[in-house]
Amino acid sequence: MATAGTMLARIEGWAGKQPDAPALHDRRDDGTWAVTTYAGYWKELRRIGKGLMGLGVQPAECVAIVGANRTDWILCQHGINAAQAIPAPLYTTLLPEQMAYIIDNAQAKVAICDDREQLDKLRLIRDAEGSVLEWIVTMDDLGLDDPKVVTLKALKASGDERDDAELDARIDAVKKDDVALLIYTSGTTGLPKGAMFTHEGIEVIGSGTAKVFSFLVSRDSKLISYLPLCHAAEQGLTNFAGLMTGGSVYFCRDLTKIKDHLVEVHPTVFLAVPRVWEKFEAALRGKMAEATGAKAKLAGWALGTELDWFKREARDGHARWSLRRTIANRLVISKIKNALGLDNLQLALSGAAPISTSTLEFFASIGIPIHEGYGMTETTAFASVQPYNKVRFGTIGTALPGVEARIAGDGEIMLKGRNMVKGYYRLPEKTDELYDADGWMHTGDLGEIDADGYLKITGRKKDLIITAGGKNVAPAEMEGYLQAIEGVGQAVVVGDRQPYLCALIVLDPEALPALEKASGVPGLKTVASAAKDAGVRKFLEAAVERECNAKVARYQTIKKIDVLEDVFSVDGGELTPTLKVKRNVVNEKYADHIAKLYGNDSAIARA
Repeated sequence: MATAGTMLARIEGWAGKQPDAPALHDRRDDGTWAVTTYAGYWKELRRIGKGLMGLGVQPAECVAIVGANRTDWILCQHGINAAQAIPAPLYTTLLPEQMAYIIDNAQAKVAICDDREQLDKLRLIRDAEGSVLEWIVTMDDLGLDDPKVVTLKALKASGDERDDAELDARIDAVKKDDVALLIYTSGTTGLPKGAMFTHEGIEVIGSGTAKVFSFLVSRDSKLISYLPLCHAAEQGLTNFAGLMTGGSVYFCRDLTKIKDHLVEVHPTVFLAVPRVWEKFEAALRGKMAEATGAKAKLAGWALGTELDWFKREARDGHARWSLRRTIANRLVISKIKNALGLDNLQLALSGAAPISTSTLEFFASIGIPIHEGYGMTETTAFASVQPYNKVRFGTIGTALPGVEARIAGDGEIMLKGRNMVKGYYRLPEKTDELYDADGWMHTGDLGEIDADGYLKITGRKKDLIITAGGKNVAPAEMEGYLQAIEGVGQAVVVGDRQPYLCALIVLDPEALPALEKASGVPGLKTVASAAKDAGVRKFLEAAVERECNAKVARYQTIKKIDVLEDVFSVDGGELTPTLKVKRNVVNEKYADHIAKLYGNDSAIARA
């Protein structure tokens, strides 16, 4: 029997209580769903565990995984744990040399992948001199004749030939403080580091989430797994919290198809990073901008009514309804939610990066209150979340049960709890930097805690801009205001060692209809043409004054903007796979643009 409190124990428990209940759903090419029951979940991961043991995987060794979100990915993760080994996930976007570094750090002798692109990278790494990688397992049959490449089907078949006793012994031997998972940091501030998640730490997150949102523990819970499973946030939803519910997971292999999946699945829980919520908002605002006359007035009245009653509800901590709110929901709000596929939603979550108050208010106005959470890879995904029905915009909620938070003398948020990671794999000197002498974790975030225990982030220590006048400026506040302007997708504030602050503005293609209406400039067909339009620029400059500069101290005001003709993307290097802006990449890639804002030679800007 699996050790109590581990993910394996959760799966084994559900397999015993509700063996025929659907657990995992994979989209077939014809649009139908392949369903794995909880009994099948437990059976298949055991087969994989035994197969890996046949390849020589030993307890506490790492096995790498790379691929899109799918049932086999999750089965392999837990199969690795069943063999008492450690999954080490990799981003699909990694270059071979980046992937090789992580495989070497993890000392992974076996790697699992899904398609030919990833297989080619892994074979290149395996065949390099001095590589630790020996075996590659492919989730699908890719038709390759290579004696050291085996299909998952063949791996399972080989596992069927092994006795269950050795696998059971390994499962029984798992201890709560053993490493259950490695999640590698993005590497934007140096080489990636493998954060060691323990079984106990994962249990803190799962049980803590279930306490805060107890209504989610239901066989009827549905969630969509679409963010990279090598990221802490998606692990937190799909596995740490998801396995507490006994409900269903639907996999989406392509983030661009998430809207289609929402409309089909109608999830009860949905987690999105801020950029996804912003894209939804831009698309909805664009459609609303097309409405005229009575229809536009009705929509405006309904959204205003819902937002007003939501704020009263959040203030009082319990549901409040009126005839006006009921009518607004029946005529407008319910139709919007149904069109999005969010009509059955019980909990909307945002994490991985700060989200603007304007976006939170927009979704609250359509009956979707977003519960912003906070955490890091090093906190095993989550550390705080907005309590249910007690959302306070501008904060990141209260600490999860089992987590302590305090503010250090320099304003840094410090955290403590059993969910804090064990450290960085095979990097003891980096682990020492993570904690202070009393065991409090350095988050690198600056913040405040109010009288009710709500945390607020005011900036990041490493992102602080120090102006030529010696002022320390946290750009996150201004960027939040700028991103609330109609048409703006992203904003990056610059000005380190400069006399004043400027901003790079990126327009959102889906928000062009809303930008047309707000600016009064017709015919905005592309981001590039809109960025060059004098009327759009005039609108944006006025909006910066109104929406940002009027709300901050004089030294925080944005003096100049540059509207970029490009959009940020993962492929372009400006965004992480979870769509967070890589500030260092943007500063380097657009150094000439920044230099022109200050009238400097580009070489000076790079210095």
